Amino acid sequence: MPEPRYSILFCYDRKVIPEYWSLRWYSGSIYVAWYIRHGSVRLDSGGYQLQAGEGDWVFMEPLTTKSHAFTADPNIISIHYRVDWNGLPFFPPLRVPWIYRGLHSDELREAAEELCRVEAEQALLDVALRPSDYALRSALFSRWLYRWHLIREAEAGTQPAPMDRRVAAIIAELGRSVDARPVDYAQLSRAAGLSRAQLNRIFKQSTGLTPKQWKEAACLKIAEDLLSHGELSVKEISARLGFSDSSHFTKWFRGKMNQTPSHWRLMQSSLSLAGRPG
Repeated sequence: MPEPRYSILFCYDRKVIPEYWSLRWYSGSIYVAWYIRHGSVRLDSGGYQLQAGEGDWVFMEPLTTKSHAFTADPNIISIHYRVDWNGLPFFPPLRVPWIYRGLHSDELREAAEELCRVEAEQALLDVALRPSDYALRSALFSRWLYRWHLIREAEAGTQPAPMDRRVAAIIAELGRSVDARPVDYAQLSRAAGLSRAQLNRIFKQSTGLTPKQWKEAACLKIAEDLLSHGELSVKEISARLGFSDSSHFTKWFRGKMNQTPSHWRLMQSSLSLAGRPG
């Protein structure tokens, strides 16, 4: 199995900003983990509901729409991260949001606390981080991820299945042009040596997505990256992704994330700043 790649977007251990207490949102390509220190949260996702309280871990996986509502003045550990496995932004199969309150909860919390502490300390530094600083951050994140994987695999018996070589060929072809243009099924069929019906079937079996859904998820991931970096305007991002104009991109993004690109960018900035000590 190809080695997965991980990236941590941000983490914090403190009170939740009021703007985030109640929200309907789409996770896009992001995994989210919360440890509830104080308060509680109600989460709804596709008709599935759960309630988490103090001492609970809440895990949310990519590509799902969610609504959450915290009680007043919540305090949580929050970790936002990504996975790239065989060109997919998740480990199949995807799961609905789930709660963990088992024996390994303390080990997971202690690893998260250390990660958030170092993250906060590094955010205070008014100098460029050294390679050793990045290495420390990566090591602590890996320690937390190791515990997360053990729990996820034990709770649901989820192990990434071997990737069909034809599916790998489809992903490679899709990855050549990740943009707003429709999927070129004729080219995919030539690359994989399959009919459209066959490639849709085996791709869905292996990944949980159709090629169209995979391309949309990949396009959304790029949009998230470009918005997070803050260097390009919404209009420039729209053009880079092949949308006819910025209003088309905004409508598409709102349909996926339930927020405009500008509002999503502002919210991500607020969440990132929330991880810094006051």
